Amino acid sequence: MRALWMTGVLSVLASGCSFISAAGLDECETSADCGSDRVCTPEKLCLPLPLGCGTVYGSQSPDAIPIGGLFPVHSGTGVGAPIDESDEQALNAAVLAVEQINQRSSGGKQFALYYCDTGNDVARAQRQAEWLVKEKKVPAMITAGSSQTLQVAQAVSIAANVVTMSYSATSPEVTDLPDKNGGPVGFVWRTSSSDAIQGSVIANLVRNDARFGAPKKVGILYVNDPYGQGLFNIVSERLDVAPKVENEGDSYTRQGDVKAALDTLNQFDPDLTVLVGFASDVTNILTEAATRPNLQRSVHKWLFSDSVKDVAVLANGTASAQAQGFYGTAPAQGTGQAFRAFQSSFKDRFNKDPSAYAYTSNAYDAMYLLALGAAYSQGTSGAVTGPKLAEGLTKVSSATNNPVQLTSSSFTSLAAELAAGRSVNVDGASGALDFNNDTGEAPSPVELWQVSGNNFLTIETIPAPKTTP
Repeated sequence: MRALWMTGVLSVLASGCSFISAAGLDECETSADCGSDRVCTPEKLCLPLPLGCGTVYGSQSPDAIPIGGLFPVHSGTGVGAPIDESDEQALNAAVLAVEQINQRSSGGKQFALYYCDTGNDVARAQRQAEWLVKEKKVPAMITAGSSQTLQVAQAVSIAANVVTMSYSATSPEVTDLPDKNGGPVGFVWRTSSSDAIQGSVIANLVRNDARFGAPKKVGILYVNDPYGQGLFNIVSERLDVAPKVENEGDSYTRQGDVKAALDTLNQFDPDLTVLVGFASDVTNILTEAATRPNLQRSVHKWLFSDSVKDVAVLANGTASAQAQGFYGTAPAQGTGQAFRAFQSSFKDRFNKDPSAYAYTSNAYDAMYLLALGAAYSQGTSGAVTGPKLAEGLTKVSSATNNPVQLTSSSFTSLAAELAAGRSVNVDGASGALDFNNDTGEAPSPVELWQVSGNNFLTIETIPAPKTTP
């Protein structure tokens, strides 16, 4: 439809008619001519913003530092698509960070967060990223999830020398992504640790922790995308090491029919199943599993991955009943003042506990880190650019400096140090941010949580394994 519509518009142009009168479109020289809800195209036409974009958080000043925010707040692009509560709260965490940073400013500058709802659509996220880079000239973007982050990075941001900072991309594929674009520093960073860590912890729990009943047969039911595939491969590989634990993987399409995968899983008859997926699918899986004889609570256990930690799952009575008492894993929240200050501010601002969702503290840290990188870029080069911002990120984990809790109160002094070209060592709300400057990621401990009523209780924090597969 879009191609046909544009063909019609171009036909009007060829006929010599005015766009305004014949096609209902305004001509423009720049996007400033089109107002806040439209963009000027290369054909000098004002067209609507990319679907899902249009909201700006933070400063409305034309000289604000623009940061892109690609958040899958809705789990689909169709009318009535449900909200993904974990990513909605991650957006809130980033907004809170912007508000706190702008109360202080950085080098006299404030930040504008250009929010786009990707609707969990990778192609849509790519179009939004292209608009953010080309029209808004963002030096950096916050992204969610492995599929979206990989697509945006490979198709848009790396070639444009724009930093991609993901708060929830955990696929091991991100580690090996060639992201330097001929320069000395990579453009892809993440505040979430690789599933090489989470997968190893899951396998160790299954093998050695009595709470999981020493299962002889383990199913791995996973969403068929880079996140699910990566976690499946890590867990399965670890269970295949002698003494081998028999295991079988079954995949399903996100927002697709889960019945066939559950039928296969039921036939395998596992003692325990590792469930890797997102809230809407997990709700359907647990509801359907209640009708499968070999997946009943009396004979079968679940072990959930990080993305299941979403209160939307517990809002469904059947799914909640199925999940009660079972355990899950997720990157651990921080334990220092940075997390306590974040948790308190988040509760005050949004009346919710961020620890009830996965990756809220990671999204909060992501925005703060980009602001620190921007302070370094502005202070050392007089402008905020992707390459200099990325270089600044290599200065936040100096082992020769004492760790400083990254809070709203410490931001100004940390930004000043970086603006002067000096290194710092920050611990964030999500924990220690000891980045490997070559891969752009930091190892983190793993939280073991348990479903209890309408809540997720943190049971313990498990250190990251010293070696991962």
